[in-house]
Amino acid sequence: MKKLSIALMFLASSFANAAEFSDMATVKRVTPRYIEINRPISSCQNSTEAAPPKEKGIAGAIIGGVAGGLLGSRVGKGSGKVAAGAVGAAVGAVVGDRVQNADANDTNNVERCTQRDNYQRVQEGYITTFSYNGHEFEEETQTKYRIGQKVSVQVNAVIDQPN
Repeated sequence: MKKLSIALMFLASSFANAAEFSDMATVKRVTPRYIEINRPISSCQNSTEAAPPKEKGIAGAIIGGVAGGLLGSRVGKGSGKVAAGAVGAAVGAVVGDRVQNADANDTNNVERCTQRDNYQRVQEGYITTFSYNGHEFEEETQTKYRIGQKVSVQVNAVIDQPN
């Protein structure tokens, strides 16, 4: 009884193993396989823009006022020195303010770039239909086979076990 069960196990294990071999299949169809990829395009344009206004300060008016007052007080005699100093201070303050806070027409060169999608269809191999022993199967291939061409295939035969 023990010998019979060992023989049955050996027989069953030999049926469970698959047989693998090479054979020839025929190419039935070859269809290019495409994918879409995005290759964005950039375009840039240069333009000139007005510079933002500078922040105003009071240092120029103060320094101009002091300098104008000193220079004005050197002109004239007596109470005229005071009046000349006051006029010099006022004129100096206005000039100092204008020098410091001059409204220059400054400009900046600006480059503005935009990017837009550019989808392209690119071939990435083939979908090849093969016929073997009355059955057809598809595979993705990198090689473009000719219809009717015979190609070597690996066949993995497994014995179908009844339930």
